[in-house]
Amino acid sequence: MKVRPVAPSRDLIHSDQGLALIVVLLSSTLLLALGGGLIMLATTESRIAATFRDGHAVLYASEAAIARALADVAASGGLDDLLDGTRLSTFVDGPPTGVRTFAGGTFDIGTATNEERCGAPVCTVDAMTAVTAERPWGANNPRWQPFAFGGMSALVAGSPPGLYVVVWVGDDPLETDGDPLRDAPDPLDPGHEVLLLRAAGYGPHGVRRRVEAAVVRSGREVRVRSWRPLS
Repeated sequence: MKVRPVAPSRDLIHSDQGLALIVVLLSSTLLLALGGGLIMLATTESRIAATFRDGHAVLYASEAAIARALADVAASGGLDDLLDGTRLSTFVDGPPTGVRTFAGGTFDIGTATNEERCGAPVCTVDAMTAVTAERPWGANNPRWQPFAFGGMSALVAGSPPGLYVVVWVGDDPLETDGDPLRDAPDPLDPGHEVLLLRAAGYGPHGVRRRVEAAVVRSGREVRVRSWRPLS
């Protein structure tokens, strides 16, 4: 008995309903990918703009903090009580240690101070006097002391929320006395009556900017000798 082959149905040969479905799915996937890319691009641009804006605000806050600290330096009786941490600025929000919580996040003054002194959360005397690329003066490396610190809103009315500033004081490393907690007594010493002020501003999204100034104190007058951004 012969088996006759069955001819394909004309409807199956000419039907394009399955192809249309595939085209629709591919088009939908492409549009979703394009939409997701546009959303990611817009989000990234917004974050970049916010970081740029916050960076400028934090930098200006650091500069304002140094300007505020200069008045207290001028009013001090000498530099020794500033260099050993005995005297603080009138702009403080508590003791010079501990965690501060502000709108931009949290901040530990003690840890940040050690980072400035030796580049680590915990410092030893050997670490603070070690010769490194950033601190090449050995025994004359500045022994940074917290001097002024607080929320920016307490310093300047109407300032952006979520900003915190700290100013440290340090001895001029060009001194040759080997004692970073005392000003050089010799008037001929290149660091005599010279004080370093280093300010750091902290803002939203982990933004930080630092500024350093060297000032010369003569009686009750303070003159800025140099000013430079650090980060």
